[in-house]
Amino acid sequence: MQILHVLKWLSPVEACGGQIRALHLGRSLASFAEVDAVGFLPRRQLSGEDNQNLKHYRQLFPIPLPEKIKAMREIACSSLAGASLRTSRFFPNYLYTFINKLVMEGSYDAIQVEELPLMSAVLKMNTGIPIVFSSHNVESELSSRLFKKYNSALRLFAGIEQRRTLREERKALSASASCLVVSERDRQQFRELSGSAQLPPIHVLPNGVPERFSPAKQPAKRAGILISGSFGWYPNKNGLHWFLDFVLPQIRRIHPDLPIRVAGSGIKSQIQQRLQKKGISVHCDVPDMLPFLRQAQMLLVPLRIGGGTRIKIIEAWGAGLPVVSTSLGAEGLPCAHERDILLADRPEDFANSINRLLIDAELRETLAANGISAANGLRWPALNGPLGNVYSQLNMDNGR
Repeated sequence: MQILHVLKWLSPVEACGGQIRALHLGRSLASFAEVDAVGFLPRRQLSGEDNQNLKHYRQLFPIPLPEKIKAMREIACSSLAGASLRTSRFFPNYLYTFINKLVMEGSYDAIQVEELPLMSAVLKMNTGIPIVFSSHNVESELSSRLFKKYNSALRLFAGIEQRRTLREERKALSASASCLVVSERDRQQFRELSGSAQLPPIHVLPNGVPERFSPAKQPAKRAGILISGSFGWYPNKNGLHWFLDFVLPQIRRIHPDLPIRVAGSGIKSQIQQRLQKKGISVHCDVPDMLPFLRQAQMLLVPLRIGGGTRIKIIEAWGAGLPVVSTSLGAEGLPCAHERDILLADRPEDFANSINRLLIDAELRETLAANGISAANGLRWPALNGPLGNVYSQLNMDNGR
């Protein structure tokens, strides 16, 4: 079987949850098929080392980003034609030109598309090749949450964006031969938003964690708290500022010298300066989060906007690190309050949960042990079999 894997970014860097999931699904595809990958090329060129990190693909087809003026024109044209802003940002007409040429020159048995914004370009082709729509979250729900909280100007467009995204999701579902989602909650959401439209099979392939995410063999003393993520993504940045404004002052009154680290990507200078003024250690563009997870006493997930499921929580579980999260931050994950996670939504409750973990060693040990057990059931290689079954069924349904 030959599969074309359509990605947002043809990059080996696991800087955010979407890239992490896409790369691991690519590895799962390569466990039973020959897979080519196409996606936008980051600003820097792919190096030989990068190609090694993407070696599970048979061929790589990078798409250069359009020049700034052309990019703005593409976004404007797509938006005026009725595309959502999230789809317009990935230049559907420009993307279609590249993918259509690949498909016409190749002999693919299926196309797997990672995330809704790329589906518009693929659906324009009408090749008859079955499409597997790999959804990382319910975009119509996420768009509404995101736009309503971003700023007053975008709040005015929240309804328009949600309607456009909802229309795109319904079209993507109706035109796909199969759909992949991250949780049972997302599967139910798709069933509800589709209305009376006929749905393809929807398969839950949960987010996971690599085998190497485990507690240190020779555990060192853990100290302080950790907040991680891609802070170029507004929900993570919003959650970080909420923590700084409303939770941190309560923590500092009780634990004035508590070490706090923020680690990840997309930490701009303005955020970095604010964190440093508050005595928080900042670690930018971290290539590997595992050492940070093994050194901290807990991971905080102060998310107030989001969709899908948080890979960072599963990674913390794998490393034996207790987690304090908002209810929305843990949405869609197989977890329960005080069993394998602490959930708190109000600033005072969030601060109290942090304090509980700092002083209660038995609670830390309970959450860590149960988290490890949860992570062991969510390892990325475990997707190979279920994803292979999706494509076996796809072949039977299409008579191939």
